[in-house]
Amino acid sequence: MEAVDVNIQVEGVQTVNYTVTRIIVSSEKPFQEVIDAIESIVGDGKYSVFEELVAAKAPFEQVESVVESMLGQSGFMKLAMFNTGGLLSLMGKAKNVKLYLLGNPLIANQMIEQNPVVGLYVPPRLLVYDDYEGKTHITYDKLSSILSQFDNEFILKVSQRLDQRFQEIAVTIA
Repeated sequence: MEAVDVNIQVEGVQTVNYTVTRIIVSSEKPFQEVIDAIESIVGDGKYSVFEELVAAKAPFEQVESVVESMLGQSGFMKLAMFNTGGLLSLMGKAKNVKLYLLGNPLIANQMIEQNPVVGLYVPPRLLVYDDYEGKTHITYDKLSSILSQFDNEFILKVSQRLDQRFQEIAVTIA
């Protein structure tokens, strides 16, 4: 299927096209076993705690300490999880689909300070789904392929390290 590129020229609007690399790691493990494995290695980012830090105008050292305490053994925390399969199952076949936003705010901050638009792509997404044939898939877009559009060596190096960590997580879990 060929992508349709519609560029309407509007003053003050810029269009940026870039190529993204998607990784799909397949597993014979049941969906719930893969989910449990992910949940066991990522920390739980508590948004209410982040709001308290902001309200208190907490110093960096306190923010850093709190964030580090929320990171799991993977070095990431779950910033959000959407059980999209639950709702979609109500509209047809049963579906197992969960979307995670996994990240580390300390790392994200370093990249966003280089270019605030990076915030459109971090935290990165990790999708877990089953295919009705007994296989579970862990899917994500390589962050380095997304962030290469910024032509920034620091952002590229950090995103490549994150790609490596995501791959390690996906392969280990699968």
